Amino acid sequence: MICLRSVLFGMVEANLAIQNSIRSEPRVSKEDVAAWNDTTKTVLDSVSTLTSMYLDKVDDASRLGDAWSDLLDYLRQYFLCGSHALGSSVFITISSVFSRIEDRRAIGTSPLLKTANIWKQYFDYRGDWKNSKEDNQDAFLAYAEAFKAIYRLADAHLSPQDLTQMLGNLEACVVDSDEVPYSSDVDRMTAVQTSVLDCFTTVRSEGLAEFLIQTLSRFAVLPYDANSEPSGKHGPTFVALSKASMSLLQTVVVKHVTDETIYTNGAFLSAMTSLVKPLHRKYVWQQEGKPPTIWQKATITALAILEASLSEVNKLEGESLRNAWEQIVNIASGITHAQISATTSQQPLSKDENFDIDSFTRLRDLITLSLGSPSLPDALRRTYTRNLFETSIVHEPSPGEIPDLEDSPLEDLYNVRLGRTDDPIRSFRPAMAYVSLSELFSLVSSRDSSTERVKLAQAAAPYLILRAALPLRMYIADHPLRGRMPQPESQRRELLFVLNELGKLESEPAAIPDAPGVRSKHRKHLHRLYPLLIKATRVARNDGEVFEALVVLTDMVGMEFGVLDD
Repeated sequence: MICLRSVLFGMVEANLAIQNSIRSEPRVSKEDVAAWNDTTKTVLDSVSTLTSMYLDKVDDASRLGDAWSDLLDYLRQYFLCGSHALGSSVFITISSVFSRIEDRRAIGTSPLLKTANIWKQYFDYRGDWKNSKEDNQDAFLAYAEAFKAIYRLADAHLSPQDLTQMLGNLEACVVDSDEVPYSSDVDRMTAVQTSVLDCFTTVRSEGLAEFLIQTLSRFAVLPYDANSEPSGKHGPTFVALSKASMSLLQTVVVKHVTDETIYTNGAFLSAMTSLVKPLHRKYVWQQEGKPPTIWQKATITALAILEASLSEVNKLEGESLRNAWEQIVNIASGITHAQISATTSQQPLSKDENFDIDSFTRLRDLITLSLGSPSLPDALRRTYTRNLFETSIVHEPSPGEIPDLEDSPLEDLYNVRLGRTDDPIRSFRPAMAYVSLSELFSLVSSRDSSTERVKLAQAAAPYLILRAALPLRMYIADHPLRGRMPQPESQRRELLFVLNELGKLESEPAAIPDAPGVRSKHRKHLHRLYPLLIKATRVARNDGEVFEALVVLTDMVGMEFGVLDD
């Protein structure tokens, strides 16, 4: 032990003196600094090797622990140099020594905790790093690996507060890391990202669930947030990290799904919010990497979390319940919507559309009845059904044809625009449009007249009536101008689909108010559309298939409705 202190500590002390000396010289060359950094690495390699050899020879753990504690005081002084190269050598030394310790008692609790404390202090000197032009990847990688070595021995003695600070430093390693030359992290994580995520996977989540969920949620949106800051620095893309973080986020949330605190402290809300962002950047964000895309991974993760957690979410009250459901509705909107333009690559659209349809079907089956709960505000249901209306549009309406959807969706319902002969823009996702339209019909249909079903039907009814009016008004306005020209096939398909569904629909009696002087139980939707049905019938006299479908509906009005005797 005397040899350890006199020889090895003397070597370290002498090396520190040289490091401080060359950094105080104004004209020292980069080559000289790099050479002395290599010398320091060699010295510390020798220290770790010889220290490890003493582990098996020293019977008194306190003596070895005291010696290691004293060595740490020397190692900490390297941080004053503001050099990532020296920091890397320090953390490699810690990892090398600790990797050879099987029993934490061999060194003692106090030296272990001191090691953890000095490890944390590295980021206290981050202001000094600005003076160095060194790459930080190697230092941050060694830093993360040293955490694993420390945690393996000291985990039982590290409090949640200790681990929160330590993991916070690791998050900074990821966010502040430099770009890896001649490499990309779009398809594969960098070594630093991989190691840091391993650290988050390794730590016990008890007492850390909120912090882990919040941090992983930030990792999930790093590609968008990091690239939105005009720092001028070229850094990693974080694409592969985002996807991997979502997997771990799902694991942590599902593990703690019955822990009420994750819903009340904002952790669950952060997870849902972070998953919404990729969905709403679908096709707008171009760096997606290998399959699945970020938005597809977010969809998969959101569904898995909601399938495990929805029953717990529904136990919440007040603002916590409302906030959670707002994000659930946002997720539904993100799945059904897509920001597609003529410049968007058409190759994956059909496959992506099928993915979204399957995802929406799973989500719909999961949330529909719960969405009708009286505990949720009506505005939330209106937002959900309004989103369905927007994604159900098969042909883009003319400017001004859609009223204020939030406050007065049925305003000017019977106004028919001027006719046109040019074809309107078709939806790039027609299958999703018809799925959304069918869901509007389903929500309005009469089922068991439960409170939940009635509230859903009331929210959907105005949007369904307006949606059904759109192809009718288009037909009334445009068909007379076509002469003998047939109606475009896509428009015809939409019109006939709407007419047939209107005929099959038995609407929830409480969803649509009675019109003055008219009674009906399940056909109030037809009464609301009756003026348009009559106009369309006049236009369609030479269009047999459409005319026949319209006559069926107008006959239903005659059979189903009764006129009051006043």
